[in-house]
Amino acid sequence: MKYLKLKIRTAMANTAVSVMDMDGELDIISAPDFAALLQDLFQQKRYKLVLNMKNLVYISSTGFGEIHSVIQEVKKNKGDIKFAHVNPDIYEVIEMLEFHKLFQIFKTEDEAVREFSKK
Repeated sequence: MKYLKLKIRTAMANTAVSVMDMDGELDIISAPDFAALLQDLFQQKRYKLVLNMKNLVYISSTGFGEIHSVIQEVKKNKGDIKFAHVNPDIYEVIEMLEFHKLFQIFKTEDEAVREFSKK
């Protein structure tokens, strides 16, 4: 059974950063929920986002498409999306799609959050 649990929280080290904990599979079925949650964040003017993929086991092309479709809006609003805790299988796909050229990828959430403080 496919599922995706999403939880948004404020980063402890930088309250301007939102962290999205992702658990399960981001695919054609769950992508609309993911997109809706992103839009909720953007309506709150929260454009600094860390995707914590520690418990994410799969992303389909639809899931990657949802992430890619919002990056221009995010950057236009002086924000960014950073990836943390990416498992090796998902990282392979990220490299194939050349997403590592668009999105910074960090081993830990803390590293990703700290990167926002450098700007």
